[in-house]
Amino acid sequence: MDAHRPSGHPGELASPPSPALPPLVPGSRSLRALLPESYRQGDFVDRFIAGFDDTLAPVITALDCLGAHLSARTAPDDFLTWMLRWSDTELPACVGTTGRRNALLLGRRLHGLRGTRAGLELLVRDVLGARLEISESGTTHYSHGPEEHPAPEGGARVRIRVLLPYGSTARAGVAEDLEDLVREWVPVHVTASVAVLDDVDPLSAAPSGSGR
Repeated sequence: MDAHRPSGHPGELASPPSPALPPLVPGSRSLRALLPESYRQGDFVDRFIAGFDDTLAPVITALDCLGAHLSARTAPDDFLTWMLRWSDTELPACVGTTGRRNALLLGRRLHGLRGTRAGLELLVRDVLGARLEISESGTTHYSHGPEEHPAPEGGARVRIRVLLPYGSTARAGVAEDLEDLVREWVPVHVTASVAVLDDVDPLSAAPSGSGR
């Protein structure tokens, strides 16, 4: 008896059908769309090129979205620190994503005001999301020559308080990192004391309800 079953026998196992290729979209970046029609007789070349399409798709997508990757509003979070380094802006790890995006958006304006009260207010308000309190002693000193009357010790002083949203300083290292950051934005000739504190608890600051 012949061991081979004739073709089309009811018991013969049929080969599984090949998966259908996605349709070509006019104007798409698929390599299949670039092939001349003479090379696309049958489905072998289409299926062979489809493997390259799957491999190159992430690269093409990244290139198509390159503008969004380099925009401060839409860049991925891990791009923000890298982009800040272009302007030599070093922010501690405790500064959140919103603050980093704002630092990029402010860019030239923020650095142009560095070393001034306006620049410090901009940094604290828009980048750190905090409130700033500055008090100055108001001391002045002058002389007619460089060595006649040296500046007395304990002269003009500035007291800076950065008030973060309540509970922010509970995380280890936050206060110390932000103090160092603020000191970098204070004019070098100014003696300043910097304190980073929690702002008032909004629940405790809320007025109690009056009796009826």
